[in-house]
Amino acid sequence: MLSDDILMKLFKIRNAHIENPSPSELKVLKREVITESKTTPTIMPYSTKAYYELTSARNRNLIYPDEQIELRKKTVGFFGMSVGSHAALTWVMQIRPYYIKISDPDVVDATNLNRLRFPWSAVDKYKVDVVKKKIQAMHPLIRVTISKKTDTKSIKAIFFGKPKLDAVVDEIDNFEHKILLRKFARELGIPLVSSVDVGNNVFVDVERYDLDPKTQMFLGRVENPENIDFTLLDEQERKKFIIQLVGLDNNSERMLNSLFAINANVPTWPQLGATASIAGGIVTTILTKILTGSLLRSSRYYVMLDDIFGSDDDQELTQKKKATLLQHIT
Repeated sequence: MLSDDILMKLFKIRNAHIENPSPSELKVLKREVITESKTTPTIMPYSTKAYYELTSARNRNLIYPDEQIELRKKTVGFFGMSVGSHAALTWVMQIRPYYIKISDPDVVDATNLNRLRFPWSAVDKYKVDVVKKKIQAMHPLIRVTISKKTDTKSIKAIFFGKPKLDAVVDEIDNFEHKILLRKFARELGIPLVSSVDVGNNVFVDVERYDLDPKTQMFLGRVENPENIDFTLLDEQERKKFIIQLVGLDNNSERMLNSLFAINANVPTWPQLGATASIAGGIVTTILTKILTGSLLRSSRYYVMLDDIFGSDDDQELTQKKKATLLQHIT
């Protein structure tokens, strides 16, 4: 049912100059919306036009109406549903796209809940199923493609299956698959965005294969990554690869301690819910810029909360730890 409150809000969107609409004006609007809904089938008691007006009204002077229309047509693929879930949900919340594709082979682990907006009841359920349900609850008109497979054929299908991707977000851990994403992004000529929450800070890599197909994978941080046989790497060599990707610059003392401790007293990459959430917003902002024509260049970008709000690190000690870590990986 089309409530009086929704009708009033829609009237204000369409007629911002009229402060107090008359009952007859509201009646005319209601008749218009009902007519619109008959010509544009929808699962809601009002038209798709009204739905998009209501859900984008507060964006429209920040993202112009013509940009909103074009952004809705864009299909973004999100790989990895940890930080990737924050990015996918924020993208859907802000843009209301017609399509989205999400991929992750894993189920929700109880230890994931420090950084995911998932209920305890989500534990042991597939991440893509949980995220799909959240997306559809937020945006009932969207079409969601999910994948729980990580073989080359399945990953390629996400890129090239209709509708083809317009951009890709890499939030996965598997090195071989990260390289595959970049191969397919280059082949399709689309931008790739990847963020990592590093303690209280966020690093974002933008790789513009749409502007330059010769863009280096991982921005050149790893030499000839396509030639690496990851099955032959031991634990120390894998740790070295991770640190090459992330870099030691702009890492806090606590983050360096965590890097030392991977597979010692912490099982994997340490993350915080706050910066995982922030990373999702940053990824959405970058996607919005790129897909509306920004020439944002390929580079690593830093959002340093420690610099903004201050850090308690002993800088001399932090530099010593960086030097020690370098000795361990070289």
